[in-house]
Order: sequence, then structure tokens, then C-alpha cells
Amino acid sequence: MSRKLTYDTYLFGAAMLIVVVGMVMIYSASAIITMQKVGSDNPYYFITKQFVFLLAGSAVMVTLMHLDVARLRDRRIIYAGVATVLVALVIALFQPTINGTHRWIVLSHFQLQPSEFAKPALILFLASYLARKEERINELTSTLLPLAFVVALFAGLVVIEPDFGTATTLVLVAAGMIFAAGVSWMRVVTFALMIIPAGVLLVFSAAYRRDRLFTFMNPEADPLGKGFQAMQSLIALGTGGLRGLGIGNGRQKLFFLPEPHTDFIFSIIGEELGFIGAAALIALFAFLVWRGFRVTRFSQNRFDFYAALGFTLLIGIQALINVSVALCLLPTKGLPLPLVSYGGSSLITSLIAVGVLLNLSQQSG
Repeated sequence: MSRKLTYDTYLFGAAMLIVVVGMVMIYSASAIITMQKVGSDNPYYFITKQFVFLLAGSAVMVTLMHLDVARLRDRRIIYAGVATVLVALVIALFQPTINGTHRWIVLSHFQLQPSEFAKPALILFLASYLARKEERINELTSTLLPLAFVVALFAGLVVIEPDFGTATTLVLVAAGMIFAAGVSWMRVVTFALMIIPAGVLLVFSAAYRRDRLFTFMNPEADPLGKGFQAMQSLIALGTGGLRGLGIGNGRQKLFFLPEPHTDFIFSIIGEELGFIGAAALIALFAFLVWRGFRVTRFSQNRFDFYAALGFTLLIGIQALINVSVALCLLPTKGLPLPLVSYGGSSLITSLIAVGVLLNLSQQSG
């Protein structure tokens, strides 16, 4: 058992409020389109499945809250988790395509997305590795190259699916953790000179990624084609005005905005809850991230520091990218809004992050 039983109740409350908002908006965004998406006339189809995932994720979160933190630091458990996720990522590549990608392992009653579970696995590995190697963080062969290999392995398998957005998230979170370990600016510059050209080459290597980039630069050029998602998202946000149209009264979810319950749920929130509701949700995420950084700041153990930082960055970066895509500040990516978007793997992963942060909040002084 953990040393103290005092969790960060503010962090817990903010996370649960975001989950409640997500459940309400998933039902609002999906009830009418269920027939089109899955061929069912049950308006509760998506919200029922999400509630089951919420129960499973909550059980995992509570378990992690009460888990002896020494188990989280156990390298044998961490390496076993890393190996399991890597195997799952490989298996997913040989699964039947869904929407043109190999992101899911199809089981009897649900689908598992290994790339989502790659996030906590990589964060815990990096936390363990950096806690042991931070004294030698700038040594190239003994520290940085093995670290780069593991990050590249995770990101590379995810890119092959393909899932450029999740791979980008993994790299950004890893980069933030490594930077916090005290890597020299010379190494940072060297890394940037390597990763930026590689990223550009990766973007232009696939036609759909090139199209997303060019569409992002000028979505009005093809509003009924490649720019359709971006334009419909902006219409939804603009229609909401200050106070919104009211829950359930949004129009863009009526077969205009693709994936209104997943990738573009923030657009529906802006339409139905208005600027006030959208800003309040962003404020909740900002508060959650602040509490996460507070856990990081007062951590008594280096593993705890890096783990808290990694999971906080994970939530913050994903939320920032999703909201930016909805506002057309970034090219379209298939990243869900943490704790809000429909998706079992995404919700469970987000609750894993919250559970670990709550556990570590006990250890901070």
C-alpha cells in the first residue's frame, strides 16, 4: 500500500468533470448517426459501449490509485508491459483494415487499439530509464542512442499502421521528458536537425498526409472535398456563438461533420455549449494539467517526477492537438480528446494516466 491515503482531490474532481462532459456530449453527438455508423437504430449504442469502457477504465484507475508505487517502479513489470505492447503493435499490423488502417486488434465483442496503450508503456519505461541515467543523460552511446532506439521503435510501428498523430504524440511526450532530464542544448539542436527533415519527409511520403497539409493551408479551396472536415468544424464552432444552441440541438452532427463523437467532438461542444462551454472545458483541462505539474514539482523520487511529467504531458499535448485541429490551427489528425471522445482504448488509457497521477500525488510532499 502507498504511504499516505491523501490523493489530489482537485485533480480527481477535474478529471471526473471532464468525463461527465464527455459522456453527455457523446450521446448528443452520436444518437442520430448510429444507423449510419453501425446499422443500429438504438440511439444509446455508443453511449452504452462508452459506459462499459468507463466502468473498466475506472476499475483500472482505482487499482492504480491504491497500487504500491514500488510496483510501478519495478523494472520487470515495466519491461513486461513494453514487450506486451510491442507484440500487440505488430499483431495489429496483420489485422484486417478498418477505415484503411491497421490500428485495431479485433476481438469477439470489442476492438483493442494497441497504440493507445503504447503511451503509458513508453512513459513508464522512460521514467525508469531516465531516473537511472539522468546523471549520464548527455552520453551518446550509453544513454541517448538506446533511448532514441526505443522511442523510434514505438513511433515507427505506430506510423506503419498508419497513425501519424499518435506517433507525433509519443515523440513529443518523450522529448519533453528527456528535456526535463537536463539534456544539453547541443543535443537538442542536433535532435531537431535530425527529426525535422525526417518529419517533413514522412509527411510528403504519403499522399493523404500531403493533402491534409495543403488543405490545412487553404481549406476554402475545396470546401466540399478535401477541406470538408475543416470547414464543417469551423461552421459548428461559429454557429454556437457565445452560449451555444443547447445540448442536443446541434446541426453539424446531422451527417455534416464526420466523426462528431470522436475526433471532432470539441466542435460539437462548441456548437451546443457555445464559447462559454468550450472555454470552460479548456479551463478544466488547463486545471488538470496544472495539478499534474504540481504532482511533478513536489515529487520525492526521480521516477515519480518523470512518470508524473510524462502522464501530464500526455493529457495536455493530446488535448492541445485535438482542440487545435477542431479550430483549424493544425492539419486534421485522428487524435481523440482525452477523457471526452468516444473510444474504449483512449478512455482507458486516459484513466490510466489519471490513476497514476493520483497515486503519485500521495508520494509528493
